[in-house]
This record gives sequence, structure tokens and C-alpha cells, in this order.
Amino acid sequence: MRRRGRARWWLIAAAALAVVVMITGLAVVIRLLSAQAPSVPATWTAPTALPHGPALPVDRLAFDSDRSGGFELYTMGHDGREVTRLTGDPAYDSWSPRLSPDRRTILFNRTPRGVHDTDAAQASLWAVGTDGSGLVQLRPVGLDGWVLQGHAEWSPDGSSLVMFGGSRLSPQIHVTDRLGQRPVAVTDRPGTNLDPAFHPDGKSIVFVGCPRAVCTEPDYEIYQVAVGGGAATRLTEDGWRDHDPMWSPDGRRLAWLTQLTLGLPGVWDIRWLGSAELAARGTPRRLVGDEGVTSRPEFTVDGTAVFTHRIPPGGSRFQIFRIPLGGGPAVDITAGQPGTNEYPSP
Repeated sequence: MRRRGRARWWLIAAAALAVVVMITGLAVVIRLLSAQAPSVPATWTAPTALPHGPALPVDRLAFDSDRSGGFELYTMGHDGREVTRLTGDPAYDSWSPRLSPDRRTILFNRTPRGVHDTDAAQASLWAVGTDGSGLVQLRPVGLDGWVLQGHAEWSPDGSSLVMFGGSRLSPQIHVTDRLGQRPVAVTDRPGTNLDPAFHPDGKSIVFVGCPRAVCTEPDYEIYQVAVGGGAATRLTEDGWRDHDPMWSPDGRRLAWLTQLTLGLPGVWDIRWLGSAELAARGTPRRLVGDEGVTSRPEFTVDGTAVFTHRIPPGGSRFQIFRIPLGGGPAVDITAGQPGTNEYPSP
């Protein structure tokens, strides 16, 4: 009888604990769902024009680095030489530059110093000329009632942008004008929708999404949707965590980032397929193939190689590499340079 009594009490205690866990989890979900976007600063006014600098030569790229303390924007040659600093504000981290199709304007994200790319709820969207002139804030935190925003990319003709934005639990893909204003939702899907990029023909958008309403990061897959919206087509179905899909300039290859082993940080590599192989559900190729941490792919203008930032096995800091698609060594173009160097935009 005593054993039965103890068992009954254990069952009651376990049930009570389960109820507490469920209530706590529900409270967290409710808090996330009810999170409100902060108020847009009263001092902000919508921009009327983008800054323009001289066209950046095709043998130069933009990137960010913390070599001066906080993260700032720079340009340099594809060989890592002739580094030029563009921004300088110790209150912010400035990161993920995106060079415009005419190579005269750079989009980038700003977060408070020390936040960097870890919290899309604190990210604002800015633009600057390629010579560092005309700095302007396009989208402050909280604009359009969005709690999260990020990953802005240019359309092929530079007339619009695509980005994710919205609630914390279910951000959606939006297209805006070239100033980041007047967003139009492209997706209306459950779960998380992130990391959009245009196809070179401007007719469709690839992005990261969830196959179910409730999903975690290991569930992320690559999808494609028409620029005018509609049903999304799933492009990957392998159960690995995918991010940052990007088409080559000629639209013949799609590359994306994949976490191949769990853990912190785990093994990350770029995978890619030709468009015909993608349509036939072919097996993606790994670009690097080692146990390092590689990040988002950015094709060279001629589409024959990829720029990325990565930490090789045994390394400790992100550096910028040029990696040929046809085989060959990964070349560290920031070798010998100080600090962390990342997010190349060729």
C-alpha cells in the first residue's frame, strides 16, 4: 500500500510539473505574440533619395570589419589591397553591406554597439554612397509596426528591395521601393520566413521558410515564390538547417548556407546546384568540404567563384575568402589584416 501511495504522489507531482511547464511555455508564446514594435523616433523623416558615390570598380567589394573597435564598412580590392573605410560611429555596429546594381550605393544594417547581427529586433536599415557620402537611415526600428526586420537585398534593376519583416514569431517576405518604403507582403505563410533574394530575372524570390506552422531552426528549408506573391515552391527537402539562398548573376546556379552538424558553432558549409539539377532534385555539392564555419555565399560578377566569410578549422576569426566553383583552393583575401572581416558584397 505504501508503494502504491508513493507512486500516486509521484504521478501527481509529475502531472503538476507538466502543467507548470505548459503554463510557462504558453506564457512565453503569448509574450512573443503580443510583443509590440517600438515607436519610430520623432526625429526620423522618410528619405526622398538614395546617396550615390562613384561606381565601385568590378574588381573591388564592400565588407565590414571590427578592426577599428566596432564594426564599420570598408571597401577593398578582390586581392585584399587598398582598403578604404566608409563609416565611423562608435555608437553603432554597421554590418552586412549590399552593393547596388549600379555599384554606387551600399545598403547596410545598423545595431547598437555590441549587438552586431544577433538581434533583428534592434536592426535598422541605412544607405551610404560608395565613397562614404550621404549617410541616410532608410528604415528605423519599429517602422510599419515591424518587431523584426532585416536581410534587405536589391532587385536586379535597383528599383526595389526585398527583405523580411513583421512579428517575432512569423516574419514575412516583403518588397519595398528602392528607399525601403511602402512594403508589400509577398508571403503569408505560417512560421518563420527569412533571408530573401531576387532571381536575376526579377520575377521570383528565393527565401528561407518553415514546412510547418511550428518549426525550429533545424527545420529551415529553401523556397521560391513569384515576386507578386502566391504559393511558394519548396526547393530543398533534406531536413538540414538552410540559410541565405543566392542565385548566380546568370541564374544558372543557386548557392545557400547549410548547418551540417549540430552544436556550437557546428560545421557550416555552402552548398550549390545548377538550375537544372535543382529542378530535378539533385544532390547539392558542398563548396568547401572541411570542418570549418562558412557563411553566406556571394557570387562574383562573372559567376565563376563565391566570396564568403569563414573560420577555417583551427581558426578563431571570420575572414573573407574567394572560392572557385570549379575546384581549387579557398583564398583568404584578408590574410594578415586585423580584426574580424565579414559579409563581402562584390
